[in-house]
Amino acid sequence: MKMDHHCPWINNCVGHKNHCSFTFFLLFAVLGCAQASTWYIYYGTGREPIVYMSLWGMVMCMFVLGLAIGVVLAVGMLLYFQLRAILRNRTAIEDWILEKAVHRRGMLDQPFIYPYNLGCWNNFKQVINLSCEPIGDGITWVVRRECHQYTLTIEQLEQKAEKRARCREYQVVQSFSGWWFPCTKGLGVCCHPPCTDEPRISLQPGDIVAVTRWKKYSGHCPAKPNEETLCRYWLYGERTNGSNKTERHRGWFPRCCAVQILSTESDSDNPPTDPNRPAQDLPVESKKKSRS
Repeated sequence: MKMDHHCPWINNCVGHKNHCSFTFFLLFAVLGCAQASTWYIYYGTGREPIVYMSLWGMVMCMFVLGLAIGVVLAVGMLLYFQLRAILRNRTAIEDWILEKAVHRRGMLDQPFIYPYNLGCWNNFKQVINLSCEPIGDGITWVVRRECHQYTLTIEQLEQKAEKRARCREYQVVQSFSGWWFPCTKGLGVCCHPPCTDEPRISLQPGDIVAVTRWKKYSGHCPAKPNEETLCRYWLYGERTNGSNKTERHRGWFPRCCAVQILSTESDSDNPPTDPNRPAQDLPVESKKKSRS
């Protein structure tokens, strides 16, 4: 419920029931490490007992001091992002949905109203309290008067419908092993991997893949050095054929391994292109889920 992200350090997901506890955990981790690394500098009198260290003791002391400073910087940034999310009353997943909602409507349509933004103070009180007990049941939420409980869900369903409508079918012409850095597919593919932990999908010639996303890279076209072009190295899709129809095979694969299938109905709108050139523009998507 109200999932924000999965944290490997606590081996749990951060959401409705533990968001407050997780935020206090980050706060006290930063305060504790800051105190441990700066107390002697600001509060030392010079008359403290002298501790004689060996070489290895000094090395370990410097190592631990470096870890403390690193925690202050790294966990401090994570604490900042968590506090910002609390004040906006938006999880990381809802940030992605809202970004797409604003982009989908454009500047001429009626803007999308985020239903859970009740003001900074009310948003803060909904998560942070001294008992760390969550407010509400995690399913029914207080929303703005212009919205209702399913405003974000309806928006997400419309986004998914648009994604399916823009889906393109590709036929695999080169096999792909599913490696994260396929050296045999070219230097550009290895140097521009998708920045995500989503899997790669192994493919064989003849496979059909329904593509919904692509990894874009801004570069310069050699034929037109003064114009910026989009060079696509990776595609994301779901394999629609195979021996096991019930199992879903989704992931990233190199663009050079497949060519777009152009149907007769879409030939007038999408004229044939060179298989070695990028295909028609596809939306950049992310996995998104509603609040509950």
